[in-house]
Amino acid sequence: MASTVNQSELHSVVALVKTLTNAQLKDILRNEGLAVSGVKASLQLRIIDYLLVIERLHQGGQTDRYDNLRRSIYLIANRPLPGPSTPTQSLSSPQYLPTSSTHHMHPQHRPSPMGIPMSSQGITPRRVSFKESPFYTILRPLTPTVECKVREQTRDSVELKVVFDQDTAMQMQTDPQLLVMVYCAADNGLNHFTNSDVAFPHQVELKVNMDEVKTNLRGLKNKPGTTRPADVTRYIRKKPGYPNHIVLTYALTQKRFFVVANLVRQHPVRELVTELKTRNVITKEQVIQEMKSRADDSDIVATSSVMSLKCPISACRIEVPCRSAICTHNRCFDASSFLQLQEQAPTWSCPVCSKSTSFESLQIDQYVDNILKSTPSDVEQVMIEPDGRWSTIKADEDNGGGGGAGGVTPASEDDDLVEIQEPGTTPIKQESFSTPSLMVQRTPAQSREPSTTSSAARMSTNKRPASQVIDLTGSDEDDDDDLPVRPAKRPALNASNRPIYRPEFRASYSSNGLANGRSMPFTGQNGSASPGLNGGYEA
Repeated sequence: MASTVNQSELHSVVALVKTLTNAQLKDILRNEGLAVSGVKASLQLRIIDYLLVIERLHQGGQTDRYDNLRRSIYLIANRPLPGPSTPTQSLSSPQYLPTSSTHHMHPQHRPSPMGIPMSSQGITPRRVSFKESPFYTILRPLTPTVECKVREQTRDSVELKVVFDQDTAMQMQTDPQLLVMVYCAADNGLNHFTNSDVAFPHQVELKVNMDEVKTNLRGLKNKPGTTRPADVTRYIRKKPGYPNHIVLTYALTQKRFFVVANLVRQHPVRELVTELKTRNVITKEQVIQEMKSRADDSDIVATSSVMSLKCPISACRIEVPCRSAICTHNRCFDASSFLQLQEQAPTWSCPVCSKSTSFESLQIDQYVDNILKSTPSDVEQVMIEPDGRWSTIKADEDNGGGGGAGGVTPASEDDDLVEIQEPGTTPIKQESFSTPSLMVQRTPAQSREPSTTSSAARMSTNKRPASQVIDLTGSDEDDDDDLPVRPAKRPALNASNRPIYRPEFRASYSSNGLANGRSMPFTGQNGSASPGLNGGYEA
């Protein structure tokens, strides 16, 4: 049994991996239980990284795994093995058959994804693959896939342990695009044959090294496939040999779930936008030809239309116009805004027509891009003709030709002013009058004599309709003409039966009698006038 690996031999295996096709690379990855998603460069890097990990295990004494992986690579490449390192097992052994034969084996006899013997306590013997995402590429699993059993009335926890080697820890410290993400999928009966959506139990809690992970693990309601894998990179200690414990606690589940921690390479949105610019684009000539074809159709009445240059997602002017190749409309959306939205909740539906789309179907529209580059940044709409010609819309057309700012007509000078009254108050009509012409007159005192007939007549003649407005702008003394006449009060007598003179009557006398240039006698109860001050009469 060899204790070390010849470096030239290792370089030969790596060089052979770089010459394989996509199908051959995926066969190797399937045999080792690794992810098969990504472009050719990602597949090669995934196999090489895994090969280096196995080579370190070989140096530690585990030579079987390296020898078997090396033989498998040469077998799939149809190349003769240069020299067997340690022929401990024959290639005809069921344990090392290709994937097509391995799938027909009983689960208990199939090798584990990482070559670790699986126990029956929560670890699934088969590997669960997930649907590909343009934002992440799974490089390799860091833990075995663990089964979350059904717990309809109780709660349970499963634990994953992530331990980095020296090289992986160094890469995690220097490359910010390398992430540790927890993937979970519900058991739908086809997990081992199809790619699964990311889905966590409804009641779930995720902790890494005793720290709770604050992230959304549910996605959008009633929309499978909108859940993102949980990024736990910030909670992981990137030290070689350090055991990072990931604990997933769940409750009240009616189906099984499978959970695994993967090493993932992240693809930022700006990188994806750059990739869109290098793809096949929707040419300007293609768009104009489609518009002319629709205009020539006798069943369709083609007229000019208004096309917005604002993104329906961000409501800002589009920078990189794109749309799906299967969409028939000309309106586009901004590539960066759309991809940022899909990164948060991957619904993958067109924001204009709601058709299902994908990252692979997105293309840059050169027709709209030409309009954006030919118009100022403040232009938000253009008029599109059926033959493909376009023109900008003037500002007065945008405002609808209304007079004044915002279409509001200013009020004329002849308009009446409207006074806003407080709730519960009666509006009062105000009459204008000149101050010098105002003369306050007081009802003569003799009209206040008690008379039932005159009082009743005054009440009947001075009664107003309910709809008449009361004028309160004048003096309070004017109200005496409108109110019923009160009967005269009897004078108060002192001990000698003489009337007591009150100061308010003097004021009344001086303010009325002298103001009118005459004296006002007061008739007492017995019909005699009482002499007052200043030669007048007082009550």
